[in-house]
Amino acid sequence: MKNEVFNGSRFWSYFKYDLIQMWRNHVKAAILIGFSGLIFYIIGIAFNAVFDKVWEAPSFAARAIVFGLAIFALELYQTRTYGYLTNRRKGAAWLMLPASGFEKWLSMMIMTLLVIPVAFLCTYTAIDGILSLADPTYGPMLLGSAKDAVQKVSVALAQANDEYSTTWSLGLFVLPMLAGYMCNFLYFLLCGVTFRRNKILWAFLILFGTSILLSTGMTAFGLQSHYDVEELSDAETIIRSILNWTTFISLAIAACFAGGIFYRIKTLKH
Repeated sequence: MKNEVFNGSRFWSYFKYDLIQMWRNHVKAAILIGFSGLIFYIIGIAFNAVFDKVWEAPSFAARAIVFGLAIFALELYQTRTYGYLTNRRKGAAWLMLPASGFEKWLSMMIMTLLVIPVAFLCTYTAIDGILSLADPTYGPMLLGSAKDAVQKVSVALAQANDEYSTTWSLGLFVLPMLAGYMCNFLYFLLCGVTFRRNKILWAFLILFGTSILLSTGMTAFGLQSHYDVEELSDAETIIRSILNWTTFISLAIAACFAGGIFYRIKTLKH
């Protein structure tokens, strides 16, 4: 008798189906977001050729901004990846698929937190690398520059540790950022499977309302933090505490979002 909660072969069959459907349903958005660097490059080349009569690629700073906007667009698009579940016909068909609620949720988590971001980064950086090699005016690729920046930061942290007897590490700064991205992806996914219409609008309205409530509450209860820093060791302790708490809170919120998505899947009816 098969396990009703999780079965390896059944999950793998569903995951492959989910992967194929994800590509079929969102191929246009995938191309638009993943190839946004190439699209911006073509527009920049055309603009410079028409108005300045020169062949010149967009600046590195402009390309970095476009990359950041592409990541933001990818986060927002999570309201659409499984947003069809709120559709009466498509959602009912999805509920009838031969997989448990946990298996569908697990596939959704892997797709949202691993497959989609990795596919985007691989596509974007591959195109960026090809353009960097093909066009001398393009400049260094973003991934190479990011790698150089990470190495410089690592060297600077090591020097600070030797000079001031601190214990800085790169992971201390990377983990809060990754936890934040995880939180963002799951938040917009939760909004996508919760609201039937105006998913992005509701997502921003909730964020806006939450930020106002938090600001008001912190002001009313005097929760603003005041730190007295007399030595570098005090600053390190304070910064490390802030980063650790930021990581912990972000992961806790992400876990709540994941739990909310699972609850939504288990209670979804049409």
